[in-house]
Amino acid sequence: MLVAGGTGGIGRAICTTLAGAGLNVAFTYGRNHDGAATLADELAAAGVGSFFRAVALEDAAAVSAFADDAAAALGGVDAVVYAAGPNLSLAPISALDPAEWSRVIDVDVKGAFHLVAATLPHLRRRPSSAMVAVITAAVERVPRMDILSAAPKCAIEALFRGIAKEEGRHGIRANCVGPGWIDGGMGRRVVAEQFTPAKLERLLAVTPLGRMGTPGDVAAAVAFLLSDAAGYITGQSLAVDGGLQL
Repeated sequence: MLVAGGTGGIGRAICTTLAGAGLNVAFTYGRNHDGAATLADELAAAGVGSFFRAVALEDAAAVSAFADDAAAALGGVDAVVYAAGPNLSLAPISALDPAEWSRVIDVDVKGAFHLVAATLPHLRRRPSSAMVAVITAAVERVPRMDILSAAPKCAIEALFRGIAKEEGRHGIRANCVGPGWIDGGMGRRVVAEQFTPAKLERLLAVTPLGRMGTPGDVAAAVAFLLSDAAGYITGQSLAVDGGLQL
């Protein structure tokens, strides 16, 4: 099992959920070395093997080396999760700096492609394997102030659907999970920094389930799509958004 973005709010929950199912976990992180070391300790306490490294996902060679080394350390790779993405803030399209747009595309879209390119050879060696990308529920509706998140994730969704179509003959499934507003990681930070209490109240009022999601909600969906129970599901996007898309 390989997770890109293991120390984020959602990525950490995915790692610990999969470890709870008895899976060895390799994960990447950006700059949070202390968080990565703590996560590795948690995985060890769960009785599974782990392998981790700081990796700039926009560096194709670094991603490839990590995938090869992780496979060697853990005895192969049969599942891959892209749960990474750059830090960003809500902003209208008219206010976006082209340099910021390029930064987000480089880190997110190129990072996802580099992960796919590096891990497909390993997945093809397994009789049944799976990939999941954590994208956003906003791919289904053009968001206001959140295009920096939605546009790259639309590209990643298309990439993973392409994998499903082309790699099914190798026994590889590829799906996406689209979180809504999650009380963890970047979602928690954006709410804390850019939402007034009234704005948060309005958000919850238009969410049918009336609450923000948790990282565990997303991790449970990822674990399902990687499991044998989802063995005939590929090329799909599952929204984990409390009904916000409706």
